[in-house]
Amino acid sequence: MNERLVLMDDEKEKLVDEILDLRHRVKTLQAELEALKKKTPVESKKSEFSKVSASGLPPHRWGRKKGHTGVTRPKPTHIDREVVQELSSCPDCHHDLGSVVGRVDHIQEDIIPAQVEVTRFVHCRYWCPGCKALVTAPPAPGEIPHSYLGPQSLATMVWLKYHVVVPGNKIVALFKDLMGLTVSEGAVAQALQRLAGHLGVEADAVLAALKEASLKHVDETGWKINGASRWLWSVANKAWAYTRIANSRGSKIPKELLGHPFKGVMVSDFFSAYNKMYGLHQKCLVHLRRDIHHARGEDPPLDFSGPDKQLKRLLADADRLAERRDVYSRAVFSQRVRRLKARLFHFATAVYSHKDWQRLSARLLKHKDQIFTFLDVPGVPTDNNHAERAIRPHVILRNRSFHNRTEAGAHAHSVLTSLVQTLLLQNRSVIPALACAYLARRHGASHSTLFTLAS
Repeated sequence: MNERLVLMDDEKEKLVDEILDLRHRVKTLQAELEALKKKTPVESKKSEFSKVSASGLPPHRWGRKKGHTGVTRPKPTHIDREVVQELSSCPDCHHDLGSVVGRVDHIQEDIIPAQVEVTRFVHCRYWCPGCKALVTAPPAPGEIPHSYLGPQSLATMVWLKYHVVVPGNKIVALFKDLMGLTVSEGAVAQALQRLAGHLGVEADAVLAALKEASLKHVDETGWKINGASRWLWSVANKAWAYTRIANSRGSKIPKELLGHPFKGVMVSDFFSAYNKMYGLHQKCLVHLRRDIHHARGEDPPLDFSGPDKQLKRLLADADRLAERRDVYSRAVFSQRVRRLKARLFHFATAVYSHKDWQRLSARLLKHKDQIFTFLDVPGVPTDNNHAERAIRPHVILRNRSFHNRTEAGAHAHSVLTSLVQTLLLQNRSVIPALACAYLARRHGASHSTLFTLAS
């Protein structure tokens, strides 16, 4: 009886929602109609008998459409050099030409191969009468001690490999062809490892910010170090992205990364490692919908139809309710959330004959408190796109460079990708930011100079 009453209430809510939708559509259409009446001029008889093509369709009009503002490429603000082309005789009749009567300008932009600046740093030495020892002048600004590659070169390597996703051998070719700088693939790898060793504190700042963030997305993918199986973990949100390559796929890694219990809300798929973490969870509903699609298959059995429609409608109602959070009062919204959760519980505890629905209902029952968190906490998304977007460059690089050969290379990958992805999320220029941070570390900075710890 109680279940029947719940279903009747749901039907009433559905009818109310449909009425509200129809009213909103009517108002929208009325507004659009009034706007069209004001904008559309009265057509003349000539327009009624305008030319048409042989196919009966109006002739195609090239160029931008009426009302389109268009996009114009900005003109250069300065001229680096000027080339003047002159003539002494006519190219047609070969008659001598007099003075110039006018000119036609043509502006062209081109890329000039970068020039390598070679700097010799001379450190003067002195005899100290007080210490009775030789003293040497400290490193100059912009100097990296014991490195033949400057900070801009190193930062460019990082940008090419971890943003443009260029493997090491291609970086060597780019440096030689475009910049005239000869480096070996081994030198590139060693330089990136040294860079990561000094910038580890910057990656720690990224992880600290994610630990304190109110929202974080987590995902993982397979990785290899010299052929041995490893796992690449990614934690990300709109402003921060952190990467770690670990030996385990177990729950100890996300516990170590985010804390146990963790702060805020964690969005993830249904992987079991995340279930052992204490805190607010939001399971990715895109993965859930994908599982529903796979369960149906191409030729679903007859008993699939009812539960399939019921679950899809339940998820659609939840999405629609989230969109109307500001429409309903707090009491009404809370009541509808409770009814959605009751419908979810009713669905998860029902008896199904097919094994796929049995598996799905068991999953929903297990995660019943993690499906509709986005209704309880405003601003929580229903998908895990942030983590998946953060992992995608790793997958591309994995396919191009065949993972990592050493533990040091994996550590460099973790640190530098964390910095590059975070800088890009914050709309900051990667190369100058990394160059300045590396210089600061080599000149004695003990704390993060790239990021603050605010989430």
